[in-house]
Amino acid sequence: MIKRLSLTVFIVSIFWINFPIFSAITPSISDEQKLLLDRLPPDQRQNVLEILDGKNLLIERPDLKDLEKKEGYCKECIYGYNLFRFSPTTFAPSSKTTVPASYTVGPGDVFRVNYYGSQTASVKVAIERDGSFQLPFLGPVNLAGLKFDEAKKLLQRKVKSGLVGTEVSITMDSLRSISVYILGEAYKPGAYTVSALSTVTNVLFATGGVNEFGSLRNIQIKRNGIIIGSYDFYDLLLRGDTSSDFRLEDGDTVFIPFISNTVSINGAFNRPDNYEFIPGETIKDAIEFAGGFNSQVGNYKSLELDYVDPSSDKRNLKKLSMDEDLNRALNNRDALTINSVSGISSEFIKISGQVKYPGTYSINSNERILDVINRAGGYTAKAFSEGSVFTRTLVAKQQKNAFRRTANSLETSIANAISSGSLSNMDEFSLAPISKIINDLREIEPIGRQVVDLNYLRIKTDPLKNFMLQDGDSLFVPIRLSAISISGEVLNPVSVMFSPGRPLEDYLSMAGGITSTADESRIMVIQPDGSSFIYQNRFFGTAHSILPGATIVVQRNPRPFDAIKITQIVMPILADLATSAAAIAAISD
Repeated sequence: MIKRLSLTVFIVSIFWINFPIFSAITPSISDEQKLLLDRLPPDQRQNVLEILDGKNLLIERPDLKDLEKKEGYCKECIYGYNLFRFSPTTFAPSSKTTVPASYTVGPGDVFRVNYYGSQTASVKVAIERDGSFQLPFLGPVNLAGLKFDEAKKLLQRKVKSGLVGTEVSITMDSLRSISVYILGEAYKPGAYTVSALSTVTNVLFATGGVNEFGSLRNIQIKRNGIIIGSYDFYDLLLRGDTSSDFRLEDGDTVFIPFISNTVSINGAFNRPDNYEFIPGETIKDAIEFAGGFNSQVGNYKSLELDYVDPSSDKRNLKKLSMDEDLNRALNNRDALTINSVSGISSEFIKISGQVKYPGTYSINSNERILDVINRAGGYTAKAFSEGSVFTRTLVAKQQKNAFRRTANSLETSIANAISSGSLSNMDEFSLAPISKIINDLREIEPIGRQVVDLNYLRIKTDPLKNFMLQDGDSLFVPIRLSAISISGEVLNPVSVMFSPGRPLEDYLSMAGGITSTADESRIMVIQPDGSSFIYQNRFFGTAHSILPGATIVVQRNPRPFDAIKITQIVMPILADLATSAAAIAAISD
């Protein structure tokens, strides 16, 4: 999913940067709202502005948002359909862009003419509807149908012969806009005003592309009711070839027909998916669509074809020869699969700290944590297994995504509060803490710690605690700890020596006490194994004991930010932030 999304953003970005068809519209805000926005850091200010305006340059199509996360959604969609998940929110034409020499000039194009020498002048002149161009001091020149480079040379010759001692510089000041029609199985059929440099690919991206029934391989370009060409989007998508792309002219129609033929490719391919094919393409072509076989295919390939028998209209299964059957022509609703060798990829776990033989170890698909600890020679005499830090790559990614979503939610809450006037009495000092939380959420790199019990005797006797390993796992076993770390809203964040039975209030006193912005009801204790709890003082003692190696975090009072509902958004994730910081500190020590 990540690779496909990166490809989507990459291709959309290329066509938006190189062919700027549309321009964004600046949001309109009041002076009071602008003053509040100026108190935010530049990056957060821009994000809030875009939320307030609702006009990001690119937004996700509502019907495609989180497409790949929805199990079973649009199973029949062909490869390339989800590439159009981003579409613009405004269709204002942009005429400021580099003009190639091969561009055909026409009515509405504006040239800048600069004379120097015996005559000096700088004027902007537009080509008239009849193709004439009023060249200053010399009169009309017909430029209809000429390429940009040809038009420049013609004008330069006219000036050289008509104005002795005068040279001229010709540049394109602005391009004309043209109207094109996107019809058929388009995401939003209709007429669009675009730049005169637009191609079929540009217009597809700009208008949201095709719907789930639209063909990507037989897109027709019609001019004056006649088909002048057919565009295959797979040339760009699969081969990076733009040579068959069409530059559109005023009044052209881009017609998207229904998909006629599809083939399903599954198994150990580099890019398994549903693909559209053109009649005459073969199984070999289908394998190329999917990027060939991946590394999980062994020496004994078993390629199978699931096809519909036209005589009985029933599906049959056939094993294909890699030497003889690859030139077989594809038929609609064919399905290709290939076997894979499980466990062919290498997987590793890194073990460091207080084990006899720390290092990186290869793991098998069924290996468990106790197996690797034994291979590493077991714990040393100084090992503190209760404080071990076990991390998993997948968990780190999930935590990072959660942090980013929270930062986005906070910015949305700020935008809502600004628009409703709830933040009118807040100054930059009031907004600074929330801005810092947003920044921390975006910048922190969680290590993906999981709370596990790594006591050697317990994981040896309890099969549930002896968990399966995954590629990229990491285990750090620290030396026996004897300190307590105190951080957050205290006057002097510090580490102090652990003393059995010492109450939390004494540890806070050793850190100078809590600040005026602290929330005394939400003091969090992170135990050395990564578990955490909110400290609650009781008449007969606390519900939890503070262990050596623990971290005490005094949280900030969220009441000043009730207007933007920071409590509901941030508090559930502050524990993750603090736990990540404590785990990183433990590994660093």
